[in-house]
Amino acid sequence: MASGNLQRLILRLSSLFPHITFSTCVHDHSVVLDPELTFSHHINLIARKCYHQLRQLRVVSRSLTHQSTLTLVHAFVTSRIDCCSSLLVGLPIGTLARLDRIPHSAARLLGRLPKFSSITAYKPYMRNVLHWLPISQQIHYRITAMVSQCVLRCTSSYLYDLCCPVSVLVAPWVLLSAARSELLEG
Repeated sequence: MASGNLQRLILRLSSLFPHITFSTCVHDHSVVLDPELTFSHHINLIARKCYHQLRQLRVVSRSLTHQSTLTLVHAFVTSRIDCCSSLLVGLPIGTLARLDRIPHSAARLLGRLPKFSSITAYKPYMRNVLHWLPISQQIHYRITAMVSQCVLRCTSSYLYDLCCPVSVLVAPWVLLSAARSELLEG
């Protein structure tokens, strides 16, 4: 439904039911869906919750060991980013950048760096020790892992029934590789 149509529908329903407040976003399994599926409300909500947790952890982190702080960051921050992150596949990098800044703030907390300092020297630690990937790579990893489980039939049947290799397609379709603009024979 187009945004204009949705707004007209909400206005019409609001006039019919003045005591009910209608929302343009829907919450479903900790995901906020908006009519255009931009996920901007969802990303803003995740960012707000994560930054709140980081502020709370910054206050108590002086009293904690590095390992305890790391455990709390994983529990309260990275788990929020990971939850349903595969739904964000295909979103523009600019939209995902807000989520990319959250692990940077968490790294500053873990490295006991000042709030606005550069984390360039800390990035290898983030990748190699903490195993934190940039959000776009994390999303692609999750999708790849999910498809791999489907192909190996190590997941629920409703998922692996949706995945089939190109080699077993009934029609000999000719597919175009988006990455290299080459034709692939099916």
